[in-house]
Amino acid sequence: MSQANPGNETTLTGKRKLEEESENSSSDEDEESLFLPQAKEVFSQQRKPVIIPQFPENMPAEADSDEDDGSENLTDDESELSNEEIAEQSQEEVSEEEQEEETENLGETIEQLAAGREEKEDDDIIVAICNAAKPQEKIKPPDLRSSLNCMVTDISFHPNKELIAMSNIEGEITCYKYGNEENELLHTLNHHKKSCRVLTFNHDGALLFSASKDKSVVITDTETMTVTQSFRKAHDSPIYSLLCMDANIWASGDDDGVVKVWDKRRTIQKPVAEYKEMEEFVSSMITDSGSRLLVCTSGEGTLTAFNTRAKKMEGQSEVYPSEMNCVGLIRQETKVIAGLGNGNMYIFDWKAFGYHSDAFGDHPSAINCMIPIMDNIVITGCDDGKIRAISLFPHRFLGVVGHHKFPIERLDISTCGHYIASTSHDGRVRFWNISYFEDPNLKLMESTTKKSVRNKKRSLRKEKLGFQLPSSKRRNKGDFFAGLADPEPAGPAEPEAESDSEAESEVSSTTSDNDE
Repeated sequence: MSQANPGNETTLTGKRKLEEESENSSSDEDEESLFLPQAKEVFSQQRKPVIIPQFPENMPAEADSDEDDGSENLTDDESELSNEEIAEQSQEEVSEEEQEEETENLGETIEQLAAGREEKEDDDIIVAICNAAKPQEKIKPPDLRSSLNCMVTDISFHPNKELIAMSNIEGEITCYKYGNEENELLHTLNHHKKSCRVLTFNHDGALLFSASKDKSVVITDTETMTVTQSFRKAHDSPIYSLLCMDANIWASGDDDGVVKVWDKRRTIQKPVAEYKEMEEFVSSMITDSGSRLLVCTSGEGTLTAFNTRAKKMEGQSEVYPSEMNCVGLIRQETKVIAGLGNGNMYIFDWKAFGYHSDAFGDHPSAINCMIPIMDNIVITGCDDGKIRAISLFPHRFLGVVGHHKFPIERLDISTCGHYIASTSHDGRVRFWNISYFEDPNLKLMESTTKKSVRNKKRSLRKEKLGFQLPSSKRRNKGDFFAGLADPEPAGPAEPEAESDSEAESEVSSTTSDNDE
């Protein structure tokens, strides 16, 4: 047997390996030629736009080379997936940065708002302190005190000057020039031996009439402050009330219900007429602009009218359950209003004094004095020390104008109409600025609390009785929270206007139809 050559065997084995490798490579090339086109088509359809992140320019060269080497080794599929992951990561990083910036901005805005609010509060506090430190503007004259610190019995404003006269229980009369800054004492008169109960100026202010408990009446010239006429025994009883009817005629009433009418032009000190129709003291008297009728109220609870020209009684009301303390004219002198000791107010028609036509009885205490300031607004002074404003037709309380510690005895209104003066048992005359009644936009009474239907009327009455008007130094309970209330929206006002216009158009259409 011949021996095989080892060199030939090695060459054969090498050829076989080459052939196998060539076959494998050909098969691989065939598979790639078949598979790769289809795969590229599929991946091209599913491929999304790749967002290439921006990297810093100064990157080390080694890192670039490493990435290039790594990217060369990756297949197409893996490169596409890696690009998508990089894009998603970059988007997440961008969104996180935006959220962080938004939170930082929100934090800054909140801090800025808080700082601004604190600065505003500090500014408001500083402004409030500065305003409190400034001297407040005076809107009314300071209080007056009797020189002897005794009870003031009556007051009267001069009709043309800033002058007020006051009398006290000791019979002294003082005249002051009043002003917002200070009051100046002008004159002091001592004409009466006993208490000066009542005093009043005549219509032009040239004369000052005063009556006393000593039954005397003194007429004083206001320019020279000298006595022009003196009636030492004008009545048999102490005089309680006095009224100047016109330039020459004046009337007086005493504790026994006697009314006398006088003419200062007469040389004989005798009355023109004398009436005795009442059994108790004559508390107050009024007359109309024509000075034809003299209306008097009495402590027996009657209202009596006298015709001074015919010298007879015109009419008298029935006896009411309490004394009538004061009287006034309202509604362009077409009605008479009287205040009683039980807190009721009765309204009579002019020249129909037999029985009242209307009543208002919500005062909590006796009405001692009254003064009409407008055609439908009356100021009353009561036993509880409060001065109240009342609106008539419809009847309702407007609020408290002012207050004293003791019962109110007298009220009077100044010539300008901006001040009223009040007296009490404390020996002081206090002024109250009531000019706010002339403001048509002023809301005097607003109820801010909701109440049940059962107690609504009672609670509203209680609120109105204690409601403090701008002239009073006291404040309402709701004023403390007034600044916390939200402003009312101005939107609902338009529909009301539209509804009003619609209603007017309907009324006009109906009237036109009726005319046709």
